[in-house]
Amino acid sequence: MKKLLILIAALAVWTFAGEGRPVYNPYASYGLEIGVNRPMNDRWKDNRKAFGDVGFIANYQLLPYTSVTGDAGYSFPGNGFDVKFGIQQMLLPAGITPFIGGMAGIQAIPEDDDADTFGDRFGPTVEANAGIFFFTESWISMRLKGSYQWAFADEINHSFGVSLGILFANSRPGLKAIDVSR
Repeated sequence: MKKLLILIAALAVWTFAGEGRPVYNPYASYGLEIGVNRPMNDRWKDNRKAFGDVGFIANYQLLPYTSVTGDAGYSFPGNGFDVKFGIQQMLLPAGITPFIGGMAGIQAIPEDDDADTFGDRFGPTVEANAGIFFFTESWISMRLKGSYQWAFADEINHSFGVSLGILFANSRPGLKAIDVSR
């Protein structure tokens, strides 16, 4: 345990050491994501053990460690879909960094024996998530995300999900503009 605490402290010192205060240049990245969700409420769990997700993801790095995110996905089997927008906060200024976030949007849960009409499946959704961003300072980055989401359809359906996304930056991530104020 002591070695783990020393390692965490060393990582924190290393990531916060820098050369003054750079001027930040925002950037966007877009990509694809694949994942799996496991229903958690009894009524939904009885009908489906798990379902897959594929989708398009977008990430606009608004501030150095804060980004606005968007997801649009398709769930299978059962033809579900979702569109969500949210905020994501990176916790360390490093190439590999943990993050936390939240999203809200609309979702149609995958069709099953219990929710077979569109009206029973469709409604607002909220999500809390956390994970790890890999290669944040590269043209190509990877996002491993765990999420817990609630869909307010005919009843409140909630599920735990894990996904892996690959994002491609539209400009050089982390590019720092020249500070001419000195």
